[in-house]
Formats: sequence, C-alpha cells, structure tokens
Amino acid sequence: MSERDEIKKAHLLISQGKEGEAEKILWPISASKEPMNKIDAILALLVVLDHITENDKLLEVTNAGIEATEKINRKDVLAFLMGKKCMFLLTNLSTMIHREKNLMLSANVFKWIEFSLERDKKEYDLIKEARKGVEKDVEELASKVIGMAEAATDHYFRGAIYSSIGDYYSSKYLANQLDFMKGGKTRSRIANLFFVRRWNLDKLLYDKGSRKKLKESWKRCVLYFEKSIAEYKAGGKTSEEAHTIYNLAVKYKITYSFGKAKKLLSKAKILAEAQKEERLLKRIALLEKEVADKNKHMRNYVEEMGLDMP
Repeated sequence: MSERDEIKKAHLLISQGKEGEAEKILWPISASKEPMNKIDAILALLVVLDHITENDKLLEVTNAGIEATEKINRKDVLAFLMGKKCMFLLTNLSTMIHREKNLMLSANVFKWIEFSLERDKKEYDLIKEARKGVEKDVEELASKVIGMAEAATDHYFRGAIYSSIGDYYSSKYLANQLDFMKGGKTRSRIANLFFVRRWNLDKLLYDKGSRKKLKESWKRCVLYFEKSIAEYKAGGKTSEEAHTIYNLAVKYKITYSFGKAKKLLSKAKILAEAQKEERLLKRIALLEKEVADKNKHMRNYVEEMGLDMP
C-alpha cells in the first residue's frame, strides 16, 4: 500500500474514533522523504496525539512539519503549524510557571523561609532564565502568524490560522492565570474552591493590572475563534466550521461559561449531523455531559502531567 493510501486509511480510522490505530500508521510516514506525505502525516498526528500529556511529541512533530513546509514554500500550512507551535510552547511555559510557583511555595507561606534546598534555588533561577527565551519565541511567532493571516484572502486559510491564533490566546490566558496569582496559603485555598472558580470569583484574587491582561487575552481568544467561524462559513467549509464552533465551546467550558458552551454545542451538533461527522458528534456528546455536570468531575491534568510529584 502506498503512503497516500496509508494516509487515507489513517484519516478514515480517525473519523471512526480509532486514533490509536491511526497513530501507528502515521509515525513512519511522518519521516517520509516525500514532503507532502510527511506534512500530511504530521498534520494528522496533531489531531490524534493528546494535547495534555504528549506536548513534547506535538512540539517535535510541529517543528519537523515547519521545516518540511519551508522547503516547499507552502505558506498556508506553515502559518497553521506556526500557530500550533505557539500553543505548544505556551503549554511548556505553563509547566515552567507551575514548577516555579511550587519552588517558591515555602517563601509564600512562611515568610521567613526562602528556599528549603540550595538545589531548589538553582532550579528556580534556571527556570526564570529559560522562561525569557520561551516567552520571546512565542511572542515573535504569534506576531508573524497574525500578520500572515491578515494578509491572506483565502477563506479556508484564514479560518485555519484564526483558529490557531484563538488557541494561542486561550493558552496564554490559562498560563497567565497561574503566573499572575500571588501565592500564600489562604489565597491559594480560596482560589481552588469549586464555587470560587465556578462563578469566576477567582478574578478578584488578581490585582487590577493582571485582571486587565487576563481579560484582554480571553477577549482575543473569542474574537479570533469567531473570525475563524465566519471565514469557514463564508468559504462553505461546513465541517471545519463545526469543529471550530466545538473548539470555542471547549474554551467556554473550561472557563465555566456553561450557558454559552451549551448554545455553541447545539450549533456544532446541527452542522456535524449534516456532514455525518461521527467522530465530532461523539466529542460533542461527551462535552455536553461535562457541561451538564458543570465541571464537578474534571480531568486531572496536573496529575496526568506529573506536576503533583514533589
């Protein structure tokens, strides 16, 4: 079977919800010497890999995709991959911030302690320095991607890039929530209470400047997703429109805006049914249950990523 046929088979498996089987097919092709086969396999891997526990793999294949795409001058795919890289870099940044906060926990709770161990101080200093490089890379990439999107005229291209930018600002919003929170035993406990987060009262635990930055990131996240939806609709890309509406619903769900998430899921469901998008319909059904549950049984990302370890 040719690589093109293998890729088609992988796409079919993905549509059937058999991501594990598809992944086994895609990894060998992601190292192909044929540029378009390599890129198509990488784009499919971005769908099947877990965006929480496999961020390093996602970043690795995205970098490989960017390198391959630059060689054949596909600006549309390049901009899309650059947008994804922004999001994956921000996930790495969030991990750094989480570790940095943990290292400073003693100092925040007990004012007379700075670092319990010398190695903790060294690790803290290394993270502070590494963060500067990651933050610079992310800002430069995001600026380039936004410029490429605004200069384009193709509806599909603009829709894909705007969606990536929306993901970027969503990740930035979540990373900044962690970064701007000033520690302290009492404040940390209050911030983690379910009803504090459920009613978005945790915003009161940030200073005025931090609240403004958080609000701006969230506003841009919604703006670019809405732009993406509009572009896909204008280009008659119903399937992509449905997926983007679903993705925006996810963003509203994780920020506890369950009413807005529910309305978006209804719209996505109608479009997905019209296109017979079985995989998307399964994801919509699952998210509908989570929205109805109102995040009382959330996926434990911290534990999955090993961030709960000392």
